[in-house]
Amino acid sequence: MASSGTKIILQQGDGSVAAQYLVGEGQHVIGQDATHPIRVLHERVAAQHARLHIGPEGMEIEDLGSATGTFIDGVAVRGRVPVQPHQAIQVGPMFLRVQPQVEGELSAGKMLGGGRYVLLRELGRGARGVVWLARDNQMDEDVAIKRLPPELAADSVALNDLKRETQKCRRLSHPHIIRIHDFVKMAGEQPFVAMEYVDGANLTDLRLAQPNEVFQWEQIEPMVLQICDALDYAHGQRVVHRDLKPANLMLNHESAVRLADFGIAATMTDSLNRVSQFHAGSGTLFYMSPEQLQGSPPHVPDDIHALGATIYELLTGRPPFYTGDIAQQLMHQAAPPIEQRLAEFQRASVVPGYASELIMACLAKAPDQRPASAAVMREWIRSQGQSGPLLASQHVQAVAGPPEAALVPLPAGTQAAPSPPPASPRESILAGPWGRVRKGVRHALPKGILRWWDGLPDGARVFMFTLMITGGWLVVEGLLSLLSRKKFFTSFHHHFLWPLPF
Repeated sequence: MASSGTKIILQQGDGSVAAQYLVGEGQHVIGQDATHPIRVLHERVAAQHARLHIGPEGMEIEDLGSATGTFIDGVAVRGRVPVQPHQAIQVGPMFLRVQPQVEGELSAGKMLGGGRYVLLRELGRGARGVVWLARDNQMDEDVAIKRLPPELAADSVALNDLKRETQKCRRLSHPHIIRIHDFVKMAGEQPFVAMEYVDGANLTDLRLAQPNEVFQWEQIEPMVLQICDALDYAHGQRVVHRDLKPANLMLNHESAVRLADFGIAATMTDSLNRVSQFHAGSGTLFYMSPEQLQGSPPHVPDDIHALGATIYELLTGRPPFYTGDIAQQLMHQAAPPIEQRLAEFQRASVVPGYASELIMACLAKAPDQRPASAAVMREWIRSQGQSGPLLASQHVQAVAGPPEAALVPLPAGTQAAPSPPPASPRESILAGPWGRVRKGVRHALPKGILRWWDGLPDGARVFMFTLMITGGWLVVEGLLSLLSRKKFFTSFHHHFLWPLPF
């Protein structure tokens, strides 16, 4: 392994590649210092954070007393710990993947699939393979090709799993889902997956291009609705994504969101975990649900949780948990409120109360406390939170079938238990005539005024509402007095204070 070098891939939490290094045998310090062979530029990474040992027998990692710690697949490193290829080394909030440099690296002009595909340029790479833009000579169109990591290319079990997942995902046909064309395995070539090419950028790159590196809710609301449409369709086909994150969401030139890697990336992660004899659940750690982290069978609430974590990151700049022992936090700690995270990072972003409530509901630890489906989330957003209780009335149940079919909304007319708790007084009011009036007023007001109003704290909104009611009453009373008695406020005195002697 060491004679041909070891590739170090530095990744963001969502899997996007920040840097790559090629190192040989020896000891390599990881940290912010520019003199280190593996430099990680981040405020939560120490100058000398960790040390990677590479020798003929393999690799080991040790923490150098850093404040934020070093982790392997979410487990804290104590002393020198062996590292298997493709295990995730977490240094602060950043991740390192180590893999041997292999012969036969791809290059532009190389032909794959028996000459059918010609590589044009590399689109991206990560721990789960490299993605290339290629020309399909048979169909005369551009496609994206994902080449499998070397560890999986020789693993028959992994290849069979990926083939089955590809066959299942080929059935998906939706305007917001990237189509998977084929799984290609030919003699003398490493296997790859051919899929639709989308000319655009992922939401991680687009977020980083925004002022303060965060989106505003009004910018991403149409995107979230499109994602909900795609997930609702896929879940109806009994397919769960299991690796939803900003890097897997593409925005094309027509401002349409496209979901990539449906089922493929998670299946590859499962296989890599098995190859390395470590099981940390499929998907990307930052966006996993607690039950997904524990290795439970895939089900709809996994995608709901990941979507909540994705929206959270787009609005605040970080996923709910991004440093330290992520696995422990996912299992046992509640996500910080969005307002708290924005204040912590001193970022300006107006998030309406109904959107914040929805996101935090998606991040609930228990699956039955999350929205039951993407359709429920879509309708909640479209009604701007005025549709009554979100969670208690939306029941789910496990249904027979393959694991990906678990936890889908109950059919109409099916009895569910337990019964939902009674609505709160506020919910009852918002569900009645006053709620319809309020919704109509909000629809008529300019969006700028709504953003200002939704950004006010609850106490300030109560004060402003009382002030507006009082001011409106004084204006009406003054006008009535002036018209009827030619003097301000005489109407109030005549009707309510008479015959008091003042």
